[in-house]
Amino acid sequence: MEMIRNTVTGHEAEVLIYVLLLLLLSITRYSEESRLGLFLRSFTNANLVDQQLRQERAFSRLALLSFVIVLVSTSAFVALTFHHFGLFSDFSFFGLTLFVLVGLILLTTARVALYAFTAWLFELDHLQQQHSFHWLLNNFILSLFLIPASILISFAPSLISTSLIYAGLLVMSVFYGIRILRLASITHSSFHVPVQYNFLYICALEILPPLLVITLISRQIGG
Repeated sequence: MEMIRNTVTGHEAEVLIYVLLLLLLSITRYSEESRLGLFLRSFTNANLVDQQLRQERAFSRLALLSFVIVLVSTSAFVALTFHHFGLFSDFSFFGLTLFVLVGLILLTTARVALYAFTAWLFELDHLQQQHSFHWLLNNFILSLFLIPASILISFAPSLISTSLIYAGLLVMSVFYGIRILRLASITHSSFHVPVQYNFLYICALEILPPLLVITLISRQIGG
């Protein structure tokens, strides 16, 4: 007990957030077991996506739980990464996680509004639904890696923590690339969007924003 107490001391905020995430995962697992299995299998079986979109009302509760898990787990990992590189050191872990969470909510809301308006303007509602579904699916599976990685980063020795941070950033990049390629494939094959428009969309709305964020962070790290 003394060893556990010494380990947890100074990490109360992390413990609170990780307990919340594990609780949300447990609720999702036991209240939405069948839908969750179908949702996860959609990552490798695209035929299951339309089935779930047709059952949108039945899927909505799972989508809400998954969305919260994605936002909180991503915020916690990003906060740990910022602190590792000495960024926003004046913020506590909890404060920085909350700050990142609010930023992600605002960014996600803006993206959803933009895509919804574009879908309404060009009558591409189904494409917008596909986009939202794959965004949530990719990020939820990513969260299943980020949650244990974040726990280990908080409590493991510094060498392991550093390796996990770089591994987490690499996995995030891989999943981001998978989502972009999958959406490009869907828009080209199912909606017959020309390749050049696909390329412009990917550059303007998928690649440019994270590149700007990475550039800003790199400059902060570099002093």
